[in-house]
Amino acid sequence: MDPQLLIVLGILSVTVILIITEWLRIDIVAILAMLALVWTGSLSPEDARSGFSSNAVLAIIGVMVMGRGLFASGITDKIADFILRVAGSGRRRILSTVSVTVGVMSGFMQNIGAAALFLPVLTGISKRENIPVSGLLMPMGFAALIGGTLTMIGTSSLIVLNDLLATRGIEAFSFFSVTPIGIVLLIVGIAYFLLFSSSLLPTGKTTDPETTAGAKMLNVWGLSDSIYTFRIPEKSPLVGKSVEESEMGAQYNVNLLRAYDEDAAEYKIWDELQFETDQQLLVQGQKEDIERFSGDNNLQLLEKGEKSAQDAAVGYLEVVIPARSSLVGKTIRDVALRDVYNAQVVLVFSESQVIDKKVADHAIRAGDTLVLQGAWENLRFFEESEDFITVTPLPKREEKRPEKAIFAVSSFAAALGAVLLLDLPISIGFLTGAVAMVLGGVLSIEDAYRAIEWKVIFLISGLIPIGLAMESSGAASFIAEALVQSIEGIHPFVILLSLGVLTTLFSLVMSNVAATVLLVPLVLELTGIGGLPAKVLVLQVGICAANSFIIPTHHVNALLMTPGGYRVSDYLRAGSLLSILFVVVTTAMLYFFYV
Repeated sequence: MDPQLLIVLGILSVTVILIITEWLRIDIVAILAMLALVWTGSLSPEDARSGFSSNAVLAIIGVMVMGRGLFASGITDKIADFILRVAGSGRRRILSTVSVTVGVMSGFMQNIGAAALFLPVLTGISKRENIPVSGLLMPMGFAALIGGTLTMIGTSSLIVLNDLLATRGIEAFSFFSVTPIGIVLLIVGIAYFLLFSSSLLPTGKTTDPETTAGAKMLNVWGLSDSIYTFRIPEKSPLVGKSVEESEMGAQYNVNLLRAYDEDAAEYKIWDELQFETDQQLLVQGQKEDIERFSGDNNLQLLEKGEKSAQDAAVGYLEVVIPARSSLVGKTIRDVALRDVYNAQVVLVFSESQVIDKKVADHAIRAGDTLVLQGAWENLRFFEESEDFITVTPLPKREEKRPEKAIFAVSSFAAALGAVLLLDLPISIGFLTGAVAMVLGGVLSIEDAYRAIEWKVIFLISGLIPIGLAMESSGAASFIAEALVQSIEGIHPFVILLSLGVLTTLFSLVMSNVAATVLLVPLVLELTGIGGLPAKVLVLQVGICAANSFIIPTHHVNALLMTPGGYRVSDYLRAGSLLSILFVVVTTAMLYFFYV
């Protein structure tokens, strides 16, 4: 066996092990693999650098910038509003609606474009509906990959497949030849996540550094243990009363943080809120005060802790009173933060002790620490006021440009149109759309650079040369020919199944286009074996080349990895069974309906 072939297979094996075990960051592994191929003579420096200028990498850069532009113009918020109006607020409804939409879109456009459009949409929905973003992004990304099998232009492997058949004088497939298979695959994929997503996907929520800082602050001050969620039963004395009439602050020293109705719609507690049956109240206070308040009002305890205490709109801020503050000497009641600034004090720390009795009558001293709760837009006042020194960071204010919405949509649509109608490379089309958004003032060039997730760029750039090395060294051909020789004389269903598995494995370490180009000539030699026609064999290759769920090597998975907070183990857990279902369903459909 050629020593160079053994070297490439060895590097590939180590790379896969490092990716799966996550001993090193996945982007570092990709770059190390690329360098190892060069130092061992398996790849030329020119080929190693080709990953950084590849169609996929440049397309991803364009997609990231356009996605930020759509967000900055407010388009993603409008799409999110529409989805929530159609689907409601339930996670399953949102998931199914988005998955169907993205899947169908991917049948007629590049899946990376569909995923890029809905990435900021789902991020916004996650924050607004308090749904873990990790439970939304991966199913959406997988739906985009599966949706590519709805038509012969939905995924690159099927486009290349028709080109390869044409060059060999074989009749190409019609536009909707794969649609029945694609529909079944999309239904299976959506049902898979609707049924098993709670056990397959991580339950944690990707948070901004500011949110993490706020959560740490709650734990430091012990506020996590002083937050409770109650339901108001029908015969509660609270029913019909306002917040002031309940005397929850004056008599019980309890703070009302949030109020919800039966459908989880939130009330504005700063307005003239009247308590109603079945409302849910998020309150904060000392344990004995909470027990006295809930006991006197017959409240039903639903949850204890800070789980529901923060979202994208509401949070906590720690501030210190400087010596020059005009508040020194005034009581908390005199300051009237709730009436004036729509914020309330949930903790006062003065002279090395927490003030937990008669907080409203506490006279503010220089050096006092206050923990405030309210909407982020209201808490920003304290960051700008000379009367306070903010300790915890506030979320970054995203500048929106709604007046640029039409231009942003036009740029995105024009980029897709250039790719679909003018047959431009996806990288050129998407980079053109990105540059148009910058020149049109949708976002600044600094915002464009910040939109690029460099971890993803280095990951894809490092992995692309591995596929090139497999081709140039003959490693891919060696593996494929070994399979071809081993499946002769076995049942045709097993032949199709084995071919689907091999194509899937190749698509994980090289592009789906490269896997298709490599395998189609080989499987054409199998024509007639087991009674399988050539078109069924090559269609199995073209479809299964889109089966890239197990590790985040596909550019759609890589794009969503960081925003979703996913690890490689998450893809292994969620993608392994789906990959098996994908191959089995495709094989069954081809064997029973296409042979």
